[in-house]
Amino acid sequence: MYYYILGVNKPKLFEESMKSHEKIILGLFFADEDNLVFDHIRFSENFTDMKINDIKMLSYKFLGPVFLTAATSEGENWRIEFIEASLSLRDSIIDEVDVLQSFFTLNSSMNTQEGTTNLFALISTPYTEDIKLISDEISKYIHPSINQSNIVNESILGERFDFNRMINIELERGINLIEYSLGSSRKAYWKEEQRYYCVGLIERKTGENLRLSNLYTFDKDDPLRRTYLDYIPSYYVMSILPDYYEHLISETLQVYDKKGIYPNIRMIRLRYRDKKVVYLEEYLFENEISKSYGVILVQQYEESEKNKKLSYYRKNLRLILDRNKDIKESLNLINSHLISERWGTISNEDLDKIGLLLDKSE
Repeated sequence: MYYYILGVNKPKLFEESMKSHEKIILGLFFADEDNLVFDHIRFSENFTDMKINDIKMLSYKFLGPVFLTAATSEGENWRIEFIEASLSLRDSIIDEVDVLQSFFTLNSSMNTQEGTTNLFALISTPYTEDIKLISDEISKYIHPSINQSNIVNESILGERFDFNRMINIELERGINLIEYSLGSSRKAYWKEEQRYYCVGLIERKTGENLRLSNLYTFDKDDPLRRTYLDYIPSYYVMSILPDYYEHLISETLQVYDKKGIYPNIRMIRLRYRDKKVVYLEEYLFENEISKSYGVILVQQYEESEKNKKLSYYRKNLRLILDRNKDIKESLNLINSHLISERWGTISNEDLDKIGLLLDKSE
């Protein structure tokens, strides 16, 4: 038996009470052109030094895979722009359960004369959030303000310029602005829906004594595999991201002493220049086992019956789960070119096979 957390937005009268550090998870991380990381993170004053140190390590863990560089993607510097997880209550024996509704991350990348900088926000609250509002604040105000402040202060102060002091002030201002915006109702923004082509499906099952994860994609000798390899970071990278971030979000909830709440990845968005990749996942929790299916989608700009909207893939992932379809039938629903050959994605040995056989460009 499990329960979804229902989304309820706060009335503005309760704005100040919502902003207690006890009720939210909020962090802002900045990485400069040398990949030096600076952070500003909200946490309870009652936390021990050990707990605070664990929280401080979150910036490095979340930012780690954000920079998918030449080591895994042949020189193309892919970046993770957005991660969203749903949160569910599954433990009925806990007397007091911490209720959080949203958990998501946003990453803004900007090119400057000195190099690329990244501003990464980690947010979880008891309410649904207007993600676009917060994303616009980060990318159009907070991040440019940091870079501009750096340029101006360095030109005026020269060697007397204290970068650490500047970045700490800017991060505090930024996190205050984000915190002030929390609790705004999520709006339905109109935009033209993009179309996507599916290049893989990931099946995952987890339980007390069960951990399974498999990738299904094109045959390794299919020309389609080589064609679409150019549209993604790599099959290796896409295979590890869902598990990595789901476990990291679970660890984050534990570090913040959030009880009885379990995350399930819903979406991961990646970008390299004009290339966009979306990982979309649906899950079902039944008989103490979490079962999920996710699709790896590449954005396509031409009109074709093979290219579908995200709503199409979301609907079919639910059908696969709810009707308990076998894998061959499931793959045919998503993309008839995908085959039922199973590629394990948990052990290093299996992942090395994916890198060796599926990520070959010739």
